[in-house]
Amino acid sequence: MATREPRDPGPNFRLSKHVMPRRYDLRLELDLERWRYAGTVDIDVAIGAPTDTLTLHALELEIAEARLTTGATARVVVHPQAEAVSLLFPEPLAAGAATLHLAFAGTILEKLRGLYRSVKDGARYAATQFEAADARRAFPCFDEPEFKARFALTLVVPRDARAIANGAVESQRPLDGDRVEIRFRETPPISSYLVAFAVGPFDATDAVTTADGVPVRVWVPAGLVDKGTYARDAHRRAVEYLARYTAIPYPYGKIDAIGLADFEAGAMENPGAITYRLTAIAADPAHASADTLKDIFYTAAHELTHMWWGDLVTMAWWNDLWLNESFATFVGWKATADLMPEWGMWRDFVATLARPFALDALVSTHPISFQVDNARQAAERFDVITYWKGAGVVRMIEAFLGADPFRDGVRAYLRRYAERNATADDFWRELATVSGRDVTTIANAWIREPGHPVVEIATRFDTAGATLALRQRRFFADPEAARDAPTQRWPVPMVLKIGGEDGVREERVLLVDERAEVTLPGARWVHPNGGAAGFYRYALDDRGIARLAEVMTEALTPEERLSLVGNQWVLVKAGVSDVRGFLRLLAGLRDEADRAVLDAIVERLSWLDTHALADPALPAFSRLVETTFATQLARLGWDPRASESADERMKRATVIAALARLARVATVRAEARRRLERYLDDRSTLDPNLVPVVAGLAARDGDGALYERYLARKRVSAADDP
Repeated sequence: MATREPRDPGPNFRLSKHVMPRRYDLRLELDLERWRYAGTVDIDVAIGAPTDTLTLHALELEIAEARLTTGATARVVVHPQAEAVSLLFPEPLAAGAATLHLAFAGTILEKLRGLYRSVKDGARYAATQFEAADARRAFPCFDEPEFKARFALTLVVPRDARAIANGAVESQRPLDGDRVEIRFRETPPISSYLVAFAVGPFDATDAVTTADGVPVRVWVPAGLVDKGTYARDAHRRAVEYLARYTAIPYPYGKIDAIGLADFEAGAMENPGAITYRLTAIAADPAHASADTLKDIFYTAAHELTHMWWGDLVTMAWWNDLWLNESFATFVGWKATADLMPEWGMWRDFVATLARPFALDALVSTHPISFQVDNARQAAERFDVITYWKGAGVVRMIEAFLGADPFRDGVRAYLRRYAERNATADDFWRELATVSGRDVTTIANAWIREPGHPVVEIATRFDTAGATLALRQRRFFADPEAARDAPTQRWPVPMVLKIGGEDGVREERVLLVDERAEVTLPGARWVHPNGGAAGFYRYALDDRGIARLAEVMTEALTPEERLSLVGNQWVLVKAGVSDVRGFLRLLAGLRDEADRAVLDAIVERLSWLDTHALADPALPAFSRLVETTFATQLARLGWDPRASESADERMKRATVIAALARLARVATVRAEARRRLERYLDDRSTLDPNLVPVVAGLAARDGDGALYERYLARKRVSAADDP
């Protein structure tokens, strides 16, 4: 018998593996009127050694009963700091199998975590958000990723409500008092943070079925079902792609994507019941911009990637949260890029990396991987380093190894650890086995070191080819910081794109030391970041830039040109290069037609316009911009054509903004005002991609009356849209 009161083990408490859950039978009765619920849970556990104390997680719950189903009753001791309870039994429990029964009650919370409340148009909903460690707020459980178990869920809800959970509905029966009991199919082994359900007056789209027979639906609050069809079809296409990529059929039987009016994050990868912020899943394609549709498609692909990477194989502890999210970011992007090639997604990926590059160039940055002592710390690091630098590093490793070896390593990893937990090092080992390269050394240097390098490249060209003298150092946005920084070195996996008389080829170089020399026979020009896949800066000398400028438009891909523009601009701002060299580079892009590259050029010209140009220089600058972009607008016109791509529609917005804001062309600004006034009366008169640009331009020259009309239109839109 326990002879003394167990102490609260504190916020860094970790569960003992001497007791492991195998299966939960969870029953909850929800009262949406009072925002309360009552529940019971039977947990089948495996006890490794005799003990008189079982400890598991529970937070803000009223536990009325705790006993074994064989009859032994426990005394409950609450540990608020550890967010846990200890169950003290009068006699030691024998090693082996046992079933723990708990009865409890709680509040449907007003804090967007645990089991929480949501209200849309006066109707009441209940939903769950358990990552990282909030399943314990809804029911007693072993709330750590490594404690996987099967979950059988039963909900008692109002008869007029719809209920969605990880598993499909298995049975349903009416109860007294206008209540209904719904039992859901048992899940495969999953971690507690992936358990999910939602209840309320939802509407569902018609189901579509994947090639493997998986039903797919989107659930949204009542009255919005017509805005869920696009997301439903995106889920179907993405899951079919991912099943092919992983060579493992979708593991969870069904896909229900649930849009919630109140949601803490963008989306959550609960298997079989993915939850979304409503604006991330609901849209009318007839009125939505291309960016909105791209975001919906990518978000679906990201969350579905987690079905394999995160759900089927789950991180052992929150230290590897970065890999969970970075991998889903990268592969979700890859799926969208392959399924929707007309969107040019890799250009957008390169553009998005500007944010983590910028943060990572500061003294105050942090490594991708970090020690996590408790789950709360994990939640604090959901930032652009975790998601986007991590995704950039994963993409860099794929580019260095090759897409096929990388994919084969992914498949081997998922097969080996299916329905289990694994670490980042487990993944690196699988990649190393398949590729024959020391991936662990490369990857761990990049995830454990803060910052990133700049590779300075001195070129020498002759009749035999090119010789590159490489030197690496840590890159800082602030030149002063670079002077005092300690020495850092990375194994830099460089993909060099090389052009010569025999065509274009790639060479892979691993720069390990501070300096190295590389000989490239037959090279006439070199791009130091082939595919724009490397998460490093590169400083080509004037000879190297001059050679590239001659061939940029025809020899480099849009993402490579985009990377080159962004890279050179950052070097200018950091004092590594000068603005005249940057403008010479732009001269090589005078015939640029790609939308994303034009966006990048306009962004840098806007900075110069705002921060660097003196008044006497403005007329010449305006003429330069007008000369560059006027022919583009003449070709595109203001009105989209039926056969036009989404990229062309977005390019039109870029061109109009450049002419009106930077070139200050009066006729373009006047036309923007005229078109906004028409749009305020009739939304069908303006392409959705132009609305933000036209509104912003009109606001510059507008008046109070136009503002009031615009505000009235926004109020109507807010009432019409989710």
